Amino acid sequence: MINFTKVATAGLLSFNFISCVFAVESGVLNSAGLGAETVGLPEVPAPSSEAAAQSEARDLGLFRYFGYGETPRPEMLVIRKGARTAAVVSVKLESIKNAYLKPAIIFTTGAGTKVYVSGTKASNCPDGGSSCAEKDKFFLVLTTGKNESFFVRAVDILNWGILYSGSKTVTIDGEKYVVKIYANASTPENSRLEVKGPRGVALNSSLKQVGDGVAAMGVDVKLGKVYKLAYGNEIVQGPQGVNFTQKMLVLMIPFPVVDAASYFIFNASDIKPSGTAFPSFEKDYGFRLEGGTLDIYRL
Repeated sequence: MINFTKVATAGLLSFNFISCVFAVESGVLNSAGLGAETVGLPEVPAPSSEAAAQSEARDLGLFRYFGYGETPRPEMLVIRKGARTAAVVSVKLESIKNAYLKPAIIFTTGAGTKVYVSGTKASNCPDGGSSCAEKDKFFLVLTTGKNESFFVRAVDILNWGILYSGSKTVTIDGEKYVVKIYANASTPENSRLEVKGPRGVALNSSLKQVGDGVAAMGVDVKLGKVYKLAYGNEIVQGPQGVNFTQKMLVLMIPFPVVDAASYFIFNASDIKPSGTAFPSFEKDYGFRLEGGTLDIYRL
């Protein structure tokens, strides 16, 4: 899913939100890395400055502030009759459904429509499979006050030196908005997101601000650590494009966000009314989901 992190949470936001490393082959943004053939040569020439720059580009953790997604394995719990434990956290999930898509990162069209900007990750890869770099899963999402969503693959709008020069044009209310990311190699979270419309720059924000905004939309949860809890539809991509599915995900994002931290993804259908544990997440707590209410309780 959703992709939060602070992610975009750090990044559901995770937002990973995420190890979003950028690779380049022949200057094409969508490739997964550099390929090479071994040939017999009497001597190997020194690498060119362009090759060195491409090598450095691979190490850009541009979206690491959105975190790295982990999916803990569920274990069913059985609660003895009369032994139901009181919840330390209780959340009506419908009340926060997809709230992360509308953080306080906003621009307004000429017609007065608010457009919210968030970051997230698709659950799969551009070809619909599962084997690809994290960078190929990360999207910016522009969500209007009319609940229209526009997905912008982040790697396609990267601008950095002579290697990357990308943008995506989105039409909202009949107006064209050009979306770009200007990468900061030394401090990736300070990379700038720019949205330029018919009246000039409509939005200029750092990726950190986007990730923080996504995370802030979650519900405060204090267990062994402090988290933001988010809930929303899974996002998938493939040759036919990007879309939401009916699969619902629960996200737990460590808060405040720490650069390159892990956030946790739970399939809502794995959380049973009788109780479910996720020992690799928080071994002292159980989860139960019944009637649309998620309870977290101490074991």
